[in-house]
Amino acid sequence: MEFNSFGFSDLGRVHNHNEDSFLCNKDERLFLVADGMGGRVSGETASKIAVDTVEKFIINSRTKKDIEWPIEYKKELGLEQNRLLAAAFLGNIKIHDRSMRDPSLKGMGTTLVGCLIDGDDLIIVNVGDSRLYRVRNKIMEQLTKDHSLVGEEERKGILTRKEARKHPQKHILTSALGHLSNSSKIDIFVTGIMPKDIYLICSDGLYNMIDDDKILEIINSIKDRSLYKIGLSLALQANLAGGLDNITVVLVSFS
Repeated sequence: MEFNSFGFSDLGRVHNHNEDSFLCNKDERLFLVADGMGGRVSGETASKIAVDTVEKFIINSRTKKDIEWPIEYKKELGLEQNRLLAAAFLGNIKIHDRSMRDPSLKGMGTTLVGCLIDGDDLIIVNVGDSRLYRVRNKIMEQLTKDHSLVGEEERKGILTRKEARKHPQKHILTSALGHLSNSSKIDIFVTGIMPKDIYLICSDGLYNMIDDDKILEIINSIKDRSLYKIGLSLALQANLAGGLDNITVVLVSFS
């Protein structure tokens, strides 16, 4: 299935440093967003390690026979699911090891969300509260689950979606790369792709500024489905709403 992609990251209107990282690797069919935490330098370092490590492992595990995998092969998952899961957990290991070697980076971590195209399927990986949405037939659905205290309370029905967006503890994560003891804390799943699907991968700097209805309205308003126009329009609206955090958007569309 043919696809197009576009990635963009914006500082926002408050911060003077970008702790987000993203990847659009069309050749490997790999698309990622990571939102670092731990402070200015720590956040940027963690998110970059995550994205670079996942990309490198995906490439090397496909081209080198003697590469060591950081996890045991899981029989219930397909090859590409195992590959993406291993890549994400290797990112976790490298972030943790770097933070142990450098006291100035102690405690750093990052979210990671993204997808790997595998034929007519999309393999999705997620840790933290960055998100992956699907727009199909002009209807948007969040496919990932937020690994956060507020996200858990929303799933339990304790908080509504509207209450969760305004909750003072919405930034407290329950999972992040750099802090995982094993790969079971990483969500990995598959969804089927259909023609005309659009997938939005983003950091919380987008969805905390504009709600899901507004995001969908912007996507549907771009009649030629230009991912460039959609991405910049989303970032612009997030900035107009306050731009309180870095805003990172990766879009993948199918035809």
